[in-house]
Amino acid sequence: MVKKIESKLRSNIWSLIILTISGSLIYALPYFRNYYYDAYVETYNLTNTQMGTLGSMFGVFGMISYLFGGIVADFISPKKLISVSLVLTGLAGFSHLFVSNYSMLLIIYLVWGFTSLFAFWPSLVKGIRSIAGSDEQSKAYGFMEGGRGIMNAVHLAVALAMFNYISSKANDAAGIKGVITFYSIVMVVLGVLVFILLKDPGKTDKSERFNFKQLLTVIKMPQVWILSLILCATYTMNISYMYFSPFATSAFGIATAGGALITIMADYVRPVGSIGGGFLADRVGRGRLMTVGFLVMAVCTFAITFLHSITLPVFVVICALLYLGMYSNYGLVFSFMEEGGIPMEVSGTAIGLISTLGYLPEVICPLVFGRTIDGFGDAGYRYYFIGVGVIMIIGIFALSIWNRSLKKKKAL
Repeated sequence: MVKKIESKLRSNIWSLIILTISGSLIYALPYFRNYYYDAYVETYNLTNTQMGTLGSMFGVFGMISYLFGGIVADFISPKKLISVSLVLTGLAGFSHLFVSNYSMLLIIYLVWGFTSLFAFWPSLVKGIRSIAGSDEQSKAYGFMEGGRGIMNAVHLAVALAMFNYISSKANDAAGIKGVITFYSIVMVVLGVLVFILLKDPGKTDKSERFNFKQLLTVIKMPQVWILSLILCATYTMNISYMYFSPFATSAFGIATAGGALITIMADYVRPVGSIGGGFLADRVGRGRLMTVGFLVMAVCTFAITFLHSITLPVFVVICALLYLGMYSNYGLVFSFMEEGGIPMEVSGTAIGLISTLGYLPEVICPLVFGRTIDGFGDAGYRYYFIGVGVIMIIGIFALSIWNRSLKKKKAL
C-alpha cells in the first residue's frame, strides 16, 4: 500500500512542480509593488493611503474566495481554472502598462484579486491534494510551500536585476514597467504550459463539496475561531514585513533596489523557516514552537521600533530572524486541525472559514499602514510596527487559550 501511495506522488512529480511554480508566480504581479514601494508610488503619483487601498481591493476578493471559491473548484476542472487564471492575470498585467490613473489601477487589482484568489487558490489546493496519496499529503504541501519560497527567491532576483538595469539606463518608472512586462509574459506562457502539461484530477466526492449544513456545524466549533485568531495574528506579519522596504529607504537612505532586497530576503529564508519549522514541530510540539515564533516576531518588531540607533547591518539580521519565526508559524497553522478534533468531513469548510477570518489582514493592514504614514510621516512606521508587535503578543495569548482547551478536552 505504501509503495502505491509513494508511486502516486512520484508519478505526478512534474504536475507538483508545475503547480508549485504556478502558486509562486501568479502572486508576483499583485504583490510586486511592495518590493518597489517608493518607485511605484512615484511612477503612478499615489499617496500611501491609495497604495494601501490597492492592496485592500485585492484582499477583499480573498475573503470571498476562501469561503466560496471551493464551490467553483468542485464544478470546473482545476486544470482549466489554473490555466485561465494565469493567462488572465498576465493580460491584466499588460493592461497595467497603459494605466496612468488611480481609478484604473483599482480595477487592475480587483481583476487580479479575482484571477489569483477566487478562481486560482481553491483549484491549486485541490490540484495538490489530487496528485498525492492519503499518506503523502503533508509531503506534497510541504514541497509546495518550500518550493514556492525557492521559486519566489529566483524570480524576485531576476526581476530586481531587470529593474536595476532598466532604471540605470532610463529611470525607475521604466524599471517598473519592465518588471510588469516580464511577469506578464511569464504568466501567459505558464498558463498555456499548465493547460498542456497538467493532469486533471478525478471527480470530487460529493461529501467533499461545500454545503451550508457543514458551515453551521463548523461555526459552532470553538477551535475554529481560536485557529482563525492564531492565523490572523501570524498573517499580520506576512503582510506587514513588506513595509520594511520603504522603512529601510526612509530610515537608512538606501536606494529602492536596496530596500527591495530587505523584503526579497524573506523568500530566501522561507524554505528554511517552513521546512525547518515542520521538522522541529514534530519534536518539540506545535504549540511550543509557534509560541517561540510569535515571541521572536514580537521582540524583533519592538527592536526595530525602539532601537533608534540601529544600523543597517543590524536591521538586516533582525529581519532575517523575524522571517524565520514568521514562516515557521505560517506553515504550522493548519496542522493544528487534527489535534483540535476537527472532523475530516468538514475540514474543507473549516479551512474556508478559518481562511476568511484569518486572512483579514490582507484587507486591513494596507489601509492602516497607508493612513498611518500619510498622517504621521516617517514616525508612522514606528506607530504601525508597535501595533504589529502587540498583535504578535495577542497571538501568544491565543495559543495559550488553544493549549488550555486541549488540556480540558483530554481531561474529559
